[in-house]
Amino acid sequence: MTAAFIAAVISVVGAGSVLGLRTRPPAGLLVLLGLGALAAQLRPEWANRVAVLVGALALLALNPVFGLYFGLLLAGLTASRHRRASFAAVLIVGAIVLPKLAFWRGYHTPGLWNWLNEPSLALAIFVSAWWWRHRWDGDSRGPAASLGRPAAGTPTSAPRGDRDALAFLLLYLFPTHATNPMVFGPKVLWRPLHTDHAATCRQLGWFVAKVAALSLLGHPSIGHPLLRDLSAPMVRDLSRAGLWRVVGLSYLETFLVLAASADVPIIVARLFGWPLPAAFRAPLLAWNPVELWRRWGIYNRQFLLRVVYFPLGGNRRHRYLNVFLTFVASALVLHSGWFGSKYLAVGTAGWRDESLYFSSQALAVCACLVAWRWRGKDPGDARSLRWSGARALATAATQAYSALAHVVILAQGIDLPTRLRLIGRCLGW
Repeated sequence: MTAAFIAAVISVVGAGSVLGLRTRPPAGLLVLLGLGALAAQLRPEWANRVAVLVGALALLALNPVFGLYFGLLLAGLTASRHRRASFAAVLIVGAIVLPKLAFWRGYHTPGLWNWLNEPSLALAIFVSAWWWRHRWDGDSRGPAASLGRPAAGTPTSAPRGDRDALAFLLLYLFPTHATNPMVFGPKVLWRPLHTDHAATCRQLGWFVAKVAALSLLGHPSIGHPLLRDLSAPMVRDLSRAGLWRVVGLSYLETFLVLAASADVPIIVARLFGWPLPAAFRAPLLAWNPVELWRRWGIYNRQFLLRVVYFPLGGNRRHRYLNVFLTFVASALVLHSGWFGSKYLAVGTAGWRDESLYFSSQALAVCACLVAWRWRGKDPGDARSLRWSGARALATAATQAYSALAHVVILAQGIDLPTRLRLIGRCLGW
């Protein structure tokens, strides 16, 4: 039963990736994930070892050169994880200096730098920072006590150092693809291992629904361009209603792609025994900007809160500045490459567009917080708001604002002034 269930889930994920996400995962990778999940289910005391092994093999299968390099980097970080100076030296040299030198020397010769995997290097940098913060601040008994707890299923007779190393490596390697979502940290991975077949099937059902909706959006019968297809003459010639249709369909497609892609590692993680929550919680039903970002990209949000927002002071001091800086960090760190990388060039997928987009979202969130403060309303009260005409209007306004903000990053076929004119035309200007 377990083998059949795992095989069925992996098959559906693979088929959904091809049909809806337009990606074709190697058949060998799907087999590897299935066998790893089966081994973790049959021998839960080996779950951590299996997860690390499968993650390493998956990375090697997808990008052999970088897989080897990243493996050596993680080996160095693991060996020096109890010594701050050595750990920092390995991280800076291995994750910043050497890759940047390789990129700089081979900028005009792609074969010399296309082994780089920016998300993985960002993962190494920022999960390391998060781990150190958790290690030294999370437990008054000292660093060993903070990270000395074994993940559930790890045999208690295993040496303490072995458990530490496995728990540490799981922050970077997870059995889905080259890297794991950045927030899969101690609080998540140390939950008791448990595979809930019903919950996994529900998540798989939502994945299939999103994939089906994506396939429908891409069907020729839709017959309407998306933002990425627009040219300057089309912006001029389309009616206001036509522009809104382009904006709305593009916004819907973006959500479906991101949500369905996020479902894949979550479903596979559940097969291995980690009961991870969904990364998106119906954000299209959010009725204000704060609620939108509580529901959209939950793992990235939690990561940014822990690494940026709370260390800056959270809502205790300079709240609005902290909110704005957290959104800017999302633009510069998670979305426009690894410390700039090749995206130092302004333009397509560059720091300019991402910074404009996240700054506009930050301003909306801050405006919402200011309005709540003037009204003496606790933001938490908004969660209990029942459906009403006012909430429906607020939902429509929130989603329309977010959809228009996405024009800046999705309409890459036209220049920035034309994108702004498109937004203006949608608003009747």
